[in-house]
Amino acid sequence: MEKKENGFTDKWSSVYFFIPLFENPVIMPTAEAVCAKLAEKFGKVTELAEEQNMPQKPSELKSFVLWEHQVYYEKEKREFPSQLILYGADTFDTAQFDEAVRAQFWSCPEKEAFIARCRYSIMASNMLAAGLPVLEQYGILADYADAVLELFPDCIGIYWPHSQNLLPREVYEHSSWNSPELHFLDGGLNVRFFNITGTNEMLFDTLGLTPIGLPDLQCHCKNLEPNQVVVFMRNLAAYLFEYGDVIEDGNTVEGIHHEKWVCRKEDAIISPMRVVLDIHMGEFAGGNR
Repeated sequence: MEKKENGFTDKWSSVYFFIPLFENPVIMPTAEAVCAKLAEKFGKVTELAEEQNMPQKPSELKSFVLWEHQVYYEKEKREFPSQLILYGADTFDTAQFDEAVRAQFWSCPEKEAFIARCRYSIMASNMLAAGLPVLEQYGILADYADAVLELFPDCIGIYWPHSQNLLPREVYEHSSWNSPELHFLDGGLNVRFFNITGTNEMLFDTLGLTPIGLPDLQCHCKNLEPNQVVVFMRNLAAYLFEYGDVIEDGNTVEGIHHEKWVCRKEDAIISPMRVVLDIHMGEFAGGNR
C-alpha cells in the first residue's frame, strides 16, 4: 500500500452534500411538498425565492430557508438562517466508483448488482450552516436525507462522497446507531478495512470526519478480530463527533480488552492524504511499531 493523492480532497468544502440515487428518471416533487416535509423536521421553512422553480437540470437549484436554525455572523453583527439546497436531476456515472472505492461499500452486500441500478441522481446540500454546532449542523443533514427519501419514494439509496459511503435506502432508514444524534454517521462515516499483502496484519481507517473538521482515525494491527476493531473505530469516531477534537498526542483510549492505547496525530498511510488520529494498539500493533 502506498500513499497516493486522489481527487477526493478536492471535493472538501464548507458546503456538505450527498447524492440520492435512482434506477429510473427522477420525478421531482413540488416546492410546496418539500417545504411541508422539511417543516415537519425543522420548524418554519420557506422557499428562498418563490419565483425560483423546482430544478429540472443539474445546473439548477432550489433553496429552502430554515428559520429556526440561525447562524450568527460577526462581520454583519446579526444572525442569518441556514439553508438546504436541492439540485436538478442528472444521469449518474458509476465509473467514479473505482475498484478501491467499491471494495469499501460494506453496507451493500450485493454491491455490483446495486451499483448497476444507480442510473440517475440528484444532489442535496446545506448552505450558510458552517457556524452551527457540529451536532446541529450534521443532524440537520441526517434529517434532510430522511426527508429526501420520503419525498422521493423511488430513490434507491444515497451516496455520501465525503465518506465514500454507499447505502441502500433501507439501510439508511434503519439507523445502526442507538442515538438519533449519531444518525449522520450512518452515511457520513465509513470504516475501511485493508489486509496488508504478505503479512497477517490489517489496517483500519475512517473516511468522513476530516471534511467536518475532525481527525479521521487509523490503526495498524494484528491478531485481533476485525469486527471488534470496526466496533472500536465506530465508537471512537462517535466520541469525537459528540465531543470534538479533544484527544491530544500521548492521550490514551480504552482498548478492546480494556488496555490503554496511545493516540497520536500522523499522516494517513492510505489515501486520501490527511492527518489522522493513529491508535497504537500495544501488543496488537502492526508494522514493528
